[in-house]
Amino acid sequence: MPDYKHPGVYIDEAPGHPKSIKAVQTAVTAFVGRAVNGAVDQPESVHTFKEYTLKFGDILSVGDTMGLAVQLFFVNGGKRAVICRIDDDFYQRASAADFDGYLQKTLGKIKHINTIVLPGEFLPDDGSDNPIIKAAVSHCEKMKNRVVIIDPPPGQSLYQAGALNSLPLPASSYAVLYYPWVAVRSPVYKAGTAPDERKNLRVAPSSFAAGIWSRCDEKTGVWKAPAGVKASLAGSAGLIDKVSDHDMELLNPQGINCIRAFPGSGPVLWGARTLGATSDPEFRYISVRRTAIMIQQSIFEGIQWAVFEPNAPPLWANLRSSIGSFMDVLFRAGAFQGHTASGAYFVRCGLGDTMTQSDVDAGRVIVHVGFAPLRPAEFIIIPIDLAVRPG
Repeated sequence: MPDYKHPGVYIDEAPGHPKSIKAVQTAVTAFVGRAVNGAVDQPESVHTFKEYTLKFGDILSVGDTMGLAVQLFFVNGGKRAVICRIDDDFYQRASAADFDGYLQKTLGKIKHINTIVLPGEFLPDDGSDNPIIKAAVSHCEKMKNRVVIIDPPPGQSLYQAGALNSLPLPASSYAVLYYPWVAVRSPVYKAGTAPDERKNLRVAPSSFAAGIWSRCDEKTGVWKAPAGVKASLAGSAGLIDKVSDHDMELLNPQGINCIRAFPGSGPVLWGARTLGATSDPEFRYISVRRTAIMIQQSIFEGIQWAVFEPNAPPLWANLRSSIGSFMDVLFRAGAFQGHTASGAYFVRCGLGDTMTQSDVDAGRVIVHVGFAPLRPAEFIIIPIDLAVRPG
């Protein structure tokens, strides 16, 4: 409190209000692979398929997996794609370590990439590793702010004897896989496509899923599992394989998300798990992993103002208030479990609680944030009792 010596008007600077935290974007998908044209090794954002064709060329053949994947992404609700065209020579000779370094160099510094799709790449069915997929999973685990959607081998029924055991599934909650492949009709291609390329074509499911994730995020929020009868596939002419309830009993526990067709809804995403379903059960669901990423990144970007501020109670209180307000907005939007805010999340920061005096002396501010995630209702159980009249 200033020491006022004489009557008069004094002007003091009131402390600023805590900075608000805004949720980061959650539906920016990076497509990494070969393209017809465009800059090499220089990621570029596109917001429509037309914009993609202007920069990277139109779909000229059935072999243009990048162009087809990007088109299906936008058809299914995608809003923003980051295209990373890889040099063909590098693509042919690079190892997993080379690709890992490449992804860190090209995508590591781009903010708000949440999902990675690898057009033209899929898990081999002989038990070996795909170096690009292996590098993408490693990249996501290092960054901790994005998830890769990988594709199964084409033309193989995963529920057949031995097929699942030979599949090199990465045990990571930063990786997601959908099955089976999807058929698309010839109108996907522009007029003038060669007749032998107009048949139904097998397409990997990852681009469909990435678009549906974006659609679900915009309509509800990242905390909503991107699955169910509303998660329908646009641009699909059917599924390459039919998955039954019995088949799902084998695939679902392994974290393999099935695409199934039901009367009245057509093909839909009918699974909501990561490939960390057994190794990292807390993050077995896609929505839980992606919600945690969104919260982490939003707070990270929203409290940069606190760096180099005096490490004292006023700073700790401002951090609690700023982060708490952000979490409360999410709670009111329905992002968490719990009927009350105290049962849905917590924010702690203070001496004797999250920090010791040694932490303070070392310049460390430690904030603990927790939330009760929403989990999808995978299993709807309805016991039916038959009422028997007495007598």
